[in-house]
Amino acid sequence: MNNKYLHVLLITASALHRDKSRKQFQKLNLSEGQPKVLSILLSMEGCLQKELAEKCHVKAATMTSLLQNMERDDLIEKRKDLVSGGKRAYRIFFTEKGRKLAHKVNGIVGKLEEDSFRGFSDGEKEQFLELFSRVVKNLEGLEKNV
Repeated sequence: MNNKYLHVLLITASALHRDKSRKQFQKLNLSEGQPKVLSILLSMEGCLQKELAEKCHVKAATMTSLLQNMERDDLIEKRKDLVSGGKRAYRIFFTEKGRKLAHKVNGIVGKLEEDSFRGFSDGEKEQFLELFSRVVKNLEGLEKNV
């Protein structure tokens, strides 16, 4: 593997992380995209569906489909709300089953993070995350300028 290129490292790390986590998520009968929604919803419960889609970096139609399946599986419930201009929107809340599953998802992700940073000092981990966050911020900035 050529470690000189960011894109090679990103692709490799992403594929390995996805494969390892996907196996665990499949054991919980979660489909692609659902673990991310559950994990993010833990810190945003009651948010608007639109806000959740933005935080998950998915299109509104994709989020609608994900949430329909999650509602069918009794993981979340959608509650109607009126927003500015009298428009209808949905706020997303956990069911008890969904909340328990979200905590399991975070446990899986936490264990994978521990494994990923094995052999790193706390300072190295903190520095890596800080530097990588800067890379993300730089890339987000490019998105706005396009």
